[in-house]
Amino acid sequence: MAETIIERFFRVLSSQGIESALSLVTTDTVFEAQGPESVPIYGIYKGHDGVREFISILQDEFNTEKFEVHKSIENSEIAFAFGYMQHRVIKTDQVFCSEFALYCEIRNNQISAYKMFEDTAALLNAYENI
Repeated sequence: MAETIIERFFRVLSSQGIESALSLVTTDTVFEAQGPESVPIYGIYKGHDGVREFISILQDEFNTEKFEVHKSIENSEIAFAFGYMQHRVIKTDQVFCSEFALYCEIRNNQISAYKMFEDTAALLNAYENI
C-alpha cells in the first residue's frame, strides 16, 4: 500500500528535518492542537513559520520516546491517521502516553490543514506534574 501524506510528512520530518518536511505542507497551512493554554504546544499555527514554531515547541518541551502511526488513509482531499505516542515532558521528567487521531486536509498533494486529537488530560497531568 502506498505511503500516505501523513506517513510521508512524519518520515521526512524525522529523517530530514523541518525544512524538508515543509515541502509537504502548503504555505497557508493551519496546524492545530487543541487543549489548555497552559501547555505551550496547544494552539493554532499558521503557514510555514507557524509549522516551524509548532515543531520547535515540540522539540523544546518534549523528548519523543515513541511515535507510531498504526493506520492511515487518504483520498485527494483528506487524510486520517490513528496511532500511539509517548513523550517525556522535559520540565517535569514525566511521561505522557496517548493514542492519537490526526485529521488533515489536502490540497495539491500537500497538507493544508492539520488537526491533532490526543488525551489532553494526560498531557496536562504530565506537563504540570499533577
